[in-house]
Amino acid sequence: MNNISIRSTLVLSILGVLAITILIIVENSKKYQQEDFYTEKIAAASLNKKMQLHLKNTFYADEIAIDNINDPNNTGLIGLQFSEITSGRGSLPVKLSTINPNFAAMIVQQIKEAGVKKGDPVGLCFTGSFPALNLATCAAVESLGLKPILITSITSSSWGANSPTLTWIDMQKSLFNAKLISFMPVASSIGGNQDIGRTLSREGRDLAVAAIHRNNIPYINEGSLLGNIQKRMHFFSKGQSPKLFINVGGGIASLGSNANANALPAGLKTNIKIKNIPDAQGVVYEMVKNGTPVLNLLNINRLMTKYQLPKDPVPLPEVGEGTLFKAYKYDLTIVIAATSIFIALIIAVMYYDKRQNELGTLIIKQND
Repeated sequence: MNNISIRSTLVLSILGVLAITILIIVENSKKYQQEDFYTEKIAAASLNKKMQLHLKNTFYADEIAIDNINDPNNTGLIGLQFSEITSGRGSLPVKLSTINPNFAAMIVQQIKEAGVKKGDPVGLCFTGSFPALNLATCAAVESLGLKPILITSITSSSWGANSPTLTWIDMQKSLFNAKLISFMPVASSIGGNQDIGRTLSREGRDLAVAAIHRNNIPYINEGSLLGNIQKRMHFFSKGQSPKLFINVGGGIASLGSNANANALPAGLKTNIKIKNIPDAQGVVYEMVKNGTPVLNLLNINRLMTKYQLPKDPVPLPEVGEGTLFKAYKYDLTIVIAATSIFIALIIAVMYYDKRQNELGTLIIKQND
């Protein structure tokens, strides 16, 4: 016992060897472990892929019409560069990235973090610009058993659902008829500039309205952006208030203005302040005013970086691939046990060292 001292070279050497041994044990304990909400994420991503295949098989059965240069994975979810209902320029690499079926898992993650539970109502605003992201959102909402209130617009930026004969609501109607999703939009507007297609040709506006009517969707047409925003809030105010609002894309009625779009961060935000929304308008503004959390699916590159989703992948990842599902983690049981043992040893050495010092002091005093 006389050699048990924190200052002893032997003791320090033993502790050093033990520390290295424990470090090796802990490092070797690392293994792939399922992340939170694994089952729900797999279900959503699987449904997303199933819906994508349904649309491809329904509208592009022979793949002849698919642009395999701009749509290298041959999904049919990449539209035209320009059309009569194209509202502006879009990023092709970003739209290709969103076709990854595991985007649905990313949305599940954020919905669960918002505390939304099965059966809760959620408000949704879609445009035609991101059909694959719309699919991912629908898959997440369906898999979690939520009650969606969806309002959409017809127009799309380039490379989206901008074919006048195959708009987003045409796609959704096909999925609804196939019983892959259980809901349709409660209303739709033209979209685009001022949400009334101001920069479209008359032909383009007529084609957008025709798409709304052929799918038997109530047409939002209040003649102005503010009127269309208020009409949207009228639909959202029916029944239970949404527990979460999900915006997909850059719809002007949803965001209120370009300034708001630039100011609002991507992803889930539960504590947005009204003062942080530059222009006091838009569905997002109204939701924030009511205290509703917002999941903003815009600025997709930031979300891909945060959740480690690949950019513009060819081929597409398999369902369940990526850190949203499994991550290389330490075994916490081994980490806690090893750390506890090492700390206990240090405390024991310090205790005996202190006892020896007290004993030496006592002997000196007795000799005096």
